[in-house]
Amino acid sequence: MTIRSLDMQVLVQKVGDVARVQQAQQTESNSRQQEFLQAIDQQTKERSKAVKETEKNESAFVHGKEEQEKEKKAKKKSKGKGNKKKKENKENKENKENKESSLAKDRIKGNNIDFTV
Repeated sequence: MTIRSLDMQVLVQKVGDVARVQQAQQTESNSRQQEFLQAIDQQTKERSKAVKETEKNESAFVHGKEEQEKEKKAKKKSKGKGNKKKKENKENKENKENKESSLAKDRIKGNNIDFTV
């Protein structure tokens, strides 16, 4: 199949138009992909922030329960003895030390999130 000279002239004129249309499609595709990547990045940040916040709430809840249990045990032990204030001070100090050590452990938690798609 041969191309006649008139057909060739028309084709050459249309090449510029086709190139512009293809360039516009490519640019649009790239911009959509970039927007999609930004949306995924934002969702990832929001989810990781939500995970960290729930871990903080859960750890505070657990530590609060532990403290209540320790206080109950201390009350039971100190009912029959007259040195309640000294024991409470010791337990408060121990609780503070436990909190500080557990906070150091909690800082390590939540730094990495593993997920599969």
